[in-house]
Amino acid sequence: TSDATAVGAAKALRAASMAGSTIPSVLKWQENMLTLRIFLASAMVLAITAQAPPIPPKPAGPDDVVATVEGVKLTPRIIQKIRSSLPPPFSQTAARMDNKSFLKSYAGLLKLSKLAESEKLADLEPYKDQLAFLRMNFLAQAYMDSLKTKVNLPPEEIQKFYDDHQGDYQEAHVKAIYIAFSPTAAKQPPASPKAKKALTEQEAKTKADALAAELKKGADFAEAAKKNSDDSSSAEKGGDIGPIKRTQGGVPLELRDLIFKLKPGEVSDAVRQPAGFYIFKLEKIHTSPFLEVAGTIAQSLQAQKVQAEYSKILSSIQITYHNESFFNEPPPAPKN
Repeated sequence: TSDATAVGAAKALRAASMAGSTIPSVLKWQENMLTLRIFLASAMVLAITAQAPPIPPKPAGPDDVVATVEGVKLTPRIIQKIRSSLPPPFSQTAARMDNKSFLKSYAGLLKLSKLAESEKLADLEPYKDQLAFLRMNFLAQAYMDSLKTKVNLPPEEIQKFYDDHQGDYQEAHVKAIYIAFSPTAAKQPPASPKAKKALTEQEAKTKADALAAELKKGADFAEAAKKNSDDSSSAEKGGDIGPIKRTQGGVPLELRDLIFKLKPGEVSDAVRQPAGFYIFKLEKIHTSPFLEVAGTIAQSLQAQKVQAEYSKILSSIQITYHNESFFNEPPPAPKN
């Protein structure tokens, strides 16, 4: 080809130059241009190859064979069925595995179980008794799970429970001022000249009662909280302590009862707690609508009915103890 001939000529000219011959500048220019042209052509091929997107693999259909394990052909449908049939906690572990990792793990279990069957380990002790217990435990749990599907829970029952327990689905948005006291306040000097003086219980009560009286006359609650509350986290937010549910744990029952008896905008009297006095202002009460909590109610009622059925089953079991002394003995020490 013309390019091959030109390359050959360029090599000959380069050899002659090294031997001391004089090369016309025009031929040298032709050689450089040829080298540049070959370089550019190679670069274009590399660029096109690098930019070409990889051909994506063909998606597998649900019944396409995607793997073979110990001679057993597996399709996506079969693998998904195996995944979905796993009991907890195996299902939680499998959910964090990709398909290849899951298949490797499953294949390992399958291989080991076949080896155990070939050696008839299920007929040997202690495996025989252990396997019988695991089967019994699995069947018992399966029956408990089946009870959930047998529970009759009409929509009217869910609605009635909501109507009868609406208070359980209420939350109060409140602000609070906390005035702390210390049993050793009288003997406790301030940590620094600028530090707030610790109050005795009587001093804290006097201050809290005076504040409550001012707030009930219309004083700004948020400003009073910023200046006086010893709960720094809510004080900087104007006393806002967020929503409190009527059934919320962690909040003493007497405080919840007090808060939910208030009317929106009303300020409470100072109420004593173990280390201080609280003053509350109710902003509003929000009741969760039925559709928002119907699912939670249904789960709760279902669990109650299943538990009731379970208790009935336990009470029907007949046990006769023929030697009480045996059952009064301490449990045997575990074997090493």
